Amino acid sequence: MITALIRAGDDPRPLAATISALVAGVADGVIGDAVVIAPARAAAIEALADAAGAELVIAGAGEDPWRVGARAARRDWLFCLDAGDVPLDGWARAVERFATAAPAPAPPAMARLHRRVEGLGPRLREALRARTPRIRAGDLVHVGHLKPGARPKVVRLPASVTREEG
Repeated sequence: MITALIRAGDDPRPLAATISALVAGVADGVIGDAVVIAPARAAAIEALADAAGAELVIAGAGEDPWRVGARAARRDWLFCLDAGDVPLDGWARAVERFATAAPAPAPPAMARLHRRVEGLGPRLREALRARTPRIRAGDLVHVGHLKPGARPKVVRLPASVTREEG
């Protein structure tokens, strides 16, 4: 099973869209728990995280939100998302297959879902970002990849994520 890490902002609507999209993964037994990472306390974000059964953590200025969220995670595999990210059909199976097939305890690779974006400029930026080993939203990473100096190979998964703003 996997922990979903979701970076949230001030608006609860994108967070609600992401949490709703993960319900299928929970039902399939792929997502075991969730951690919402916020930059500050906000009543609406706290209420939504609580209603979803997710833990809420605050990442202060200058802190890596993925590391802050990973400290609260109950699983070794982390599915990193931004509020508003909506994984598309087939994501749960692709993520589960990768996580269960990776060698333990330190897998050499992390998985990246294809990010669907519109327009030539955003598509070019996305193509360049897709090759970097730096962890970003849409990645499935092992906690070992968060250690300083870790440079895992990036493996593209046959699944996609898109954005929904609320």
